[in-house]
Amino acid sequence: MKPTVDQESPDANPPRRNAAATRARLLAAAREQFLRHGYRATSLRAIAAQACVDVMLIKRYFGSKEQLFAEATDISDNVEAVRHAPDDVVGRAMIERVLRARRDVDAPLFALLRSSGDPAVVARLNDQLETGLTRNLSRRIKADEPRLRADMVAALLLGIGVMRALLNKDPIATADDSEIAAIFTEAFEALTKLPQGSTPGEWHADR
Repeated sequence: MKPTVDQESPDANPPRRNAAATRARLLAAAREQFLRHGYRATSLRAIAAQACVDVMLIKRYFGSKEQLFAEATDISDNVEAVRHAPDDVVGRAMIERVLRARRDVDAPLFALLRSSGDPAVVARLNDQLETGLTRNLSRRIKADEPRLRADMVAALLLGIGVMRALLNKDPIATADDSEIAAIFTEAFEALTKLPQGSTPGEWHADR
């Protein structure tokens, strides 16, 4: 029987459109599996089964479990949006990205956090935080101890994400996004001494 799109054969030479769709399904399945079970406990067979493809296609498209994990937990889009935000909205941009990720079941950031018990994942997470968030933020801060202040902002953001997406702890798990954003902004301003003037309606991180 000729394979359907969902039964794509590893020996087939599928059209580029089908290959792109298969790759996207594998990434989505990988994020969900990594989020649920962590890196070590997630099997390639489980990812392939959820994506409805042959497990050998993971090797074709990604080469290894490590590379699949790296691409499935890539947060560079969020990093770039925050990096280019003006000083007076950067705090709002940060919390907006975290709150938006909370609504995505396959959010790369939370899949990465779920696997943070693995030393290699910890090193990667630290590198992404340093290059994508704390280094950039510390350069904006004119108060004393800018790197420490930037790390404290990162800790607050990660804590919000963990308590809402992974622990589901009330009241923060069920609080309105606008309430969390307002309180975070107060804390951000106190830590960084960077006044946040614009409201979310006046600026969006996707711009």
